[in-house]
Amino acid sequence: MGVWSLALSRLLVSTALVLVSTLSSKPLILEPAGPSDAVRATSVIALLWSLGILFTLQLWPGFWREGSKLFTSTIDMALVLTLFALTGGLSGTLVILPLLLLIANAYQLRGKAALAFVWILILLIFLISGWQDIEWFSSRTLIYLVALLTVAFLADNLVRNRERAAIWNAAREQEILDLNTLNQEIIQQSDVGILVLDRQHRTLFSNPVARAMINLPQDSGLPEALDLLRPEFADFLNAQAPQSEKELILSAPDGGKRSFWVQSIPLPNTPYTILTLRDATIIWERQREIQMAALGRLAANIAHEIRNPLSAIRHAAQLLGERTLKESENRLLSIIDRESQRLNRIVDSVLEMARPRAAHPEPISLNAWLPVVLNQLREDPLLKDLQVKLDIPNNLPLASCDPEQLQQIFANLLVNAARHGQGEDHILQVDISVESARDREELEIRVRDHGQGIPEENLERIFEPFFTTESQGTGLGLPLVRELLRANRGDIGVQNHRDGGAEFWFRLREWHLGTPL
Repeated sequence: MGVWSLALSRLLVSTALVLVSTLSSKPLILEPAGPSDAVRATSVIALLWSLGILFTLQLWPGFWREGSKLFTSTIDMALVLTLFALTGGLSGTLVILPLLLLIANAYQLRGKAALAFVWILILLIFLISGWQDIEWFSSRTLIYLVALLTVAFLADNLVRNRERAAIWNAAREQEILDLNTLNQEIIQQSDVGILVLDRQHRTLFSNPVARAMINLPQDSGLPEALDLLRPEFADFLNAQAPQSEKELILSAPDGGKRSFWVQSIPLPNTPYTILTLRDATIIWERQREIQMAALGRLAANIAHEIRNPLSAIRHAAQLLGERTLKESENRLLSIIDRESQRLNRIVDSVLEMARPRAAHPEPISLNAWLPVVLNQLREDPLLKDLQVKLDIPNNLPLASCDPEQLQQIFANLLVNAARHGQGEDHILQVDISVESARDREELEIRVRDHGQGIPEENLERIFEPFFTTESQGTGLGLPLVRELLRANRGDIGVQNHRDGGAEFWFRLREWHLGTPL
């Protein structure tokens, strides 16, 4: 029972007393202990008192404090005892009023104040009974005393249980609110797109990732039909049988296509359905990373097993080379030595890719550093005929990278260009350009050859370990480039240039004082 409920109950009881004492054609009781006008006047005072409490609660919500509760209980007791005495006390028809007062008091007062109120009420009732010449220890008086104590005890226990239940409910409600807040935060920060749809396929909720993935307008908070906003979802949503998961290809804002895995999860006993969206490209990338990691560990173990017998083979070939052999035998030894060296390079590449050396970035001025490194790389027989065209601005910021690893990155890219980048005029040429992306604080380097380009079906696989299209290739050069760039907080991509040839681009962070790796 709340404060307003108690005030309304008081108003209802006082109104009933006024009506009975005013409209009844007979006296309120057969033998009143006092004048009926006094009963009517007291009832009217009780009614005015109830109205006054209601107006006070309306105008002054903070009125219900401990002091005001005690004052209100005292006035209630005075009015109830007045009506109790005027209508005959224990022999009157309003003998129930003190019992109602105890119930109301249990909701107003707590602890010692409530206990003191009970005993004061009992004492006053006994005094009124004695004033009305009623025997104090008669059976009626004792029964009424037991009734008063029982009602007071039960009302107090009821209020305490209600308060404990209210505290428990409040705690549970707060837990639910906290869980809802946590769930909302998890959903908002999730890298999985989430949409909640009703039976009409209207979006009731969508997290930012989902709206960004499928290019939905900014969430307005109003239900919107998903199959109208994105018609590509129509067949999936209107399918007769529920589809657990399906790959959908959607148009991107830049005019391209993006592939997504869409899963439908009906919520039991509700008209709602949850759609989850995952970028297929990211899923494939993670799968490739897992496969590459497992393959790298396997390859490293195999490489260790190969290196020892390989060393024995090379040593045996060197011992044989010290003897006088026929020309055909020398040719066989040169093949053994050449292929052993090639196999040893493969083992080194596998080990380096499986356990790459930690990067130690330094500030590098590509204007001065890159020409020197290119001259050193031309000592490689594969690169002696390679023509390099450099396009580097003078005011370029410093790059943050490990110099040795960056040199290996350029070496592998140039070797790849020398093998595949010969133009129709049989000239090996590579264009290297560098520009600064100031908005991202990165340097973008592009390495383009003038060959036939890369078949479209191979663009997605070119960075996979051991993927190669030539008999002499190992398929480890480009995967190693990607791992080295990742160690330096960079990334790499490839595309076919519009004017012909393959173009690799990779990004390096700009150097700032205190740049962390």
